[in-house]
Amino acid sequence: MMEESVKNVLFFIIVVLLLISSVAIAQENVTVVGQIRPRLQISDKDFSSDVKGNTFTELRTRLGVKFTPEENISGFIQIQDSRRFGTEGSTLADNQMVDLHQAYFNIQNLFDLPLSLKAGRMELAYGSQRIIGSVGWHNVGRSFDGGVVTFSSEKLDVDFIDAKLNESGMPGDSADTYLYAAMGNLKMVENYKIQPYIITEMKTDADFSRYTLGCFIAGKHGGLSHEIEAAYQMGTQMTDVDIAAMMFTANFNYKLDMSLNPVLSAGVDYLSGDDGKDSTKFKVFNTLYATNHKFYGFMDYFLNIPNHTYGKGLMDIHAKASVAPSEKTIIKLAYHMFSSNADYTLADGSTATSFGSEIDLTVVHKYTKSVKFVGGFSYFAPGDIFKETKGKDASTWAYLMTIVNL
Repeated sequence: MMEESVKNVLFFIIVVLLLISSVAIAQENVTVVGQIRPRLQISDKDFSSDVKGNTFTELRTRLGVKFTPEENISGFIQIQDSRRFGTEGSTLADNQMVDLHQAYFNIQNLFDLPLSLKAGRMELAYGSQRIIGSVGWHNVGRSFDGGVVTFSSEKLDVDFIDAKLNESGMPGDSADTYLYAAMGNLKMVENYKIQPYIITEMKTDADFSRYTLGCFIAGKHGGLSHEIEAAYQMGTQMTDVDIAAMMFTANFNYKLDMSLNPVLSAGVDYLSGDDGKDSTKFKVFNTLYATNHKFYGFMDYFLNIPNHTYGKGLMDIHAKASVAPSEKTIIKLAYHMFSSNADYTLADGSTATSFGSEIDLTVVHKYTKSVKFVGGFSYFAPGDIFKETKGKDASTWAYLMTIVNL
C-alpha cells in the first residue's frame, strides 16, 4: 500500500513537470532541463581469469524545472529514473526506479542582508569534492536533505549547512544522524581559491561525533595549476576510542603551449590508516561524502574509504597526461600506484603495503553542444594485499557512455 502511494506521488510529480514544460517553457521565469545518459560497461573486475566478464547497461534519466517567480526567489525540482537494462525481467514489469533527486527553494538577500537561504533536497559539492561531492559519475548521485544559509561579502563567502542524514523515527530522536558544516571561500588572493571548512557529524544518544577540519587551495600561474588540500579528523568513535586521522593531497598540472595542447599532471593523495597498536585511537581517515571516483582510479576499488582499504589508509601516487587531437576530442591517460599507509598482515604472517596499480584510458568527444560521447578502458594489476583478498589475476573494465543534455 505504501509503495503504491509513493508511486502515485512520483507519477503526479512527473505529470506536473510535463504540464509545466508544455505550457510554460517559453516563459522567462520557467526553465526546463533534462539529461539522458546510457552507459554500456564490460566488467571483468573480479581478479580471476577463470570467471568471464559481465556486460550491462545503466541508464540515468533526469528532468528538472527551475522556477523564478520573482526577483531573488527561485526553486528547482528534479526527478530521476535510475536503472539497468533488462532488470525488470519483462517488458510489462515496473521496478519503480523513479525518485525525487532534488527539490529546493532559494531566497537571495534574505531580510535585505547579505544572506541567502536554500532549503529542501539538494546536491552539495565543495572544493575538489574529496570531502563533499555530488558523485556525478554514479548512476544515482548524492543528495542531501536540509538547508544552507550563505553569507556573502567582498572578501568572504561562507555556507552554513544543516542536513539530516538519518531519521530513525524513534522517541527522543535516538539514532538520528546530523551533519553540520561551515564551508568557507576566501576571495583575497588573485587566481587562487582558498576554502577552509569545518564539518561536524553527530548521532543522537550514541557515542559518536566526528569533526573534520581542513582547507582546499587551488591556484594558477600561466600554464601551471595546482591543488593542495589537507584535513584532520577528531572526535569520538565509540566509548574510550578517540578519532585522530588526517588527509593530505597535492596535485600539479602543466599545460604545454604546443600542438595537441598536451597537459601533464602528477600528484599524491595520502589518507591515514590504523596500525592497530593503540586501541584508544582510531587513526583511519574517512572521506565522508566524497566523489572518490574522480581521484582513486576509475575502476572504483577505493570508493568506500576506509572499508575498501581494510582500515589501513591509502597512498595514491599518480601521473596523468592528456592531448586534444581536435577541438572536440580529448584523450586522457592516468597511472595510479596504490599502497596502504599501515602494514597489512597476510595469512602467512608477513606484512604488505601494496594494493596494486591501475591504468585508465579515457576518450571524450563533444559531438554537438548537447551531445557528448565518453569511452574508457582500465587495467588493474593487483599487489600483495589484493592478491590475497581479491585474486591474483589482473582485472579489466571498459565502458561507452553517451550524455545528451536537453
